[in-house]
Amino acid sequence: MKRILPLLACLLLLAFWGEQVEAYSSVTVSIEDPAYRRIDKLVAHGLIKTQMIGQRPYVRAEIARLVAEAMKNYPDFAARFQEDTGQGFSESARQLKDKIYVDKVLKVLKAEYRDELIQQGAIEGRVPAVQGQIIDELRWDFAYLDQEPMTFPVDNGFGGIDAQTRPLVENRGGRHYVDGVNLGIETSHWFRFGKYFSVQAEPRFQIQVAQDGEPDENQVFMQRLSGRFTWGKLDLQIGRDSVNWGPSAEGGLTFSNNARSLDFIKLSSVSPFRYPFLFKKFGISQWNLVVANLGPEQRFKDSWLIAYKNSMRSSPYLEIGFSQTLVMRGDGSPDMGFGSAIGEFFGVGGHSQSSSNRNMDFEFIGSIPPWWGMQVYAELNFEDFDRDFSVLFRDDLSWTAGVYMPRATRSGSMDLRLEYRRLSARYGRHPIFTSGVSENDFLIGDPLGPNAQSLRALLRYDFRPDTLVDFGLRLARRSGDLYEVDFDSNGVTGRQDAVDRPAESRLRTWIGVRHEFDSHLTARFGFGWEGVRNLNFVAGDDANQWLAEAGFTYRFGPELGIGRSR
Repeated sequence: MKRILPLLACLLLLAFWGEQVEAYSSVTVSIEDPAYRRIDKLVAHGLIKTQMIGQRPYVRAEIARLVAEAMKNYPDFAARFQEDTGQGFSESARQLKDKIYVDKVLKVLKAEYRDELIQQGAIEGRVPAVQGQIIDELRWDFAYLDQEPMTFPVDNGFGGIDAQTRPLVENRGGRHYVDGVNLGIETSHWFRFGKYFSVQAEPRFQIQVAQDGEPDENQVFMQRLSGRFTWGKLDLQIGRDSVNWGPSAEGGLTFSNNARSLDFIKLSSVSPFRYPFLFKKFGISQWNLVVANLGPEQRFKDSWLIAYKNSMRSSPYLEIGFSQTLVMRGDGSPDMGFGSAIGEFFGVGGHSQSSSNRNMDFEFIGSIPPWWGMQVYAELNFEDFDRDFSVLFRDDLSWTAGVYMPRATRSGSMDLRLEYRRLSARYGRHPIFTSGVSENDFLIGDPLGPNAQSLRALLRYDFRPDTLVDFGLRLARRSGDLYEVDFDSNGVTGRQDAVDRPAESRLRTWIGVRHEFDSHLTARFGFGWEGVRNLNFVAGDDANQWLAEAGFTYRFGPELGIGRSR
């Protein structure tokens, strides 16, 4: 323990002794925002080389930094279209179409993040002392859902889990839906005070009319509410906000966009940095440290989640990430003092697996610039970490593998993502912390849940410059089998099949349309269907379930500015 803390202090010192830039405090941009897809297009066209994929969401300043990098590299990109290469008219026309598409993306991002670009010196302008939006966005959503909850065995022998999901509306930031009519109104608000402080709030007003006796949830929720202090690249955030770590569109196996935002204290490098001295050879790095309270719904009330992640990109071709997550303590939990909890976090002290619920995650994201920016990625997630290799790879390991083509067409007007995932019988479960890795009845990681596998395809196409069409297809298979599992102080020592239940299979498809009328108003429409066999592991219980939804978002502007900081 005495060796670990000085090592951590050295890493922090190295991180912020390195290169520093003039940075202003900034607020979170939801992972659902179209800006992420637009950034992917610029990366695929070679204008951005320093994007960290595995640590999202970004703040406004980080998106502006990436846009500024694209602006800096744009002259070299544009020069390719001015050279006389001797190509025919058809090829020249296709190249020109690429440039027109990139110009459109850059124009939108430069307009949306103009004030942050001014702060970073990418464009000329004045930086107010106080800046923000009394109302930044107004979002209205209507959904009619006909779907029973997808449940998990409370305890399959490996441990408990306290969660359920409705697959047609999963990965929506923990928003609650019922079988029936769902109406939601959300607003977003943010302010920056001086250079170092910012605040953000996103309340949700929800009205529901449920069917079949299901209770309505007509309430006001807070999707986000936090304050930040930013100094250089060091960012301290306190409040409620999202964590989306991983290579997939919604995050990954440890943290996704499925559950609501965490109530946490977070210390992080708000953007990538280079370590000084010889450590510069490791490339750019980014890290996060999160301490969150999981609330009163846990088996041990107010259990704590502690997580850290470090990502490194040594070249434009490879990003590597490692994270560890622990759920520990809480009212009535196995006795562990503060010092012992710190030791458990760093893996020292000799505590048994019953003292905490530990997860380790490794991710590898390869980028292939010559293949139009295609990404190939894999994520390995270990539920606890048993010493027996047969248990480690059979019961502990869950994994995702995928291919993402941000330029499925040459210009980038179409993108395609293909993913396969295999989640172990132990995923998200624990024999002592029987709520599992969940929050407010939602899995914090992948909503597919334990003992399951799926294959997914997601296609998005810019039908017109102002109209996006997305289409998705997923085939999933889940097992509800129960096991007799033997444990000792080091974890699982063996298992035997106890109850063989019918496997559940699901085929889901959905289509959505997003149309931008102008820079302020966007409308959304969507329809989804899922066919289920052996619903919740009941033989012969088959169902056809569906979702119809519509909504709009209105962006206010321009931003309010008071005073002048420079």
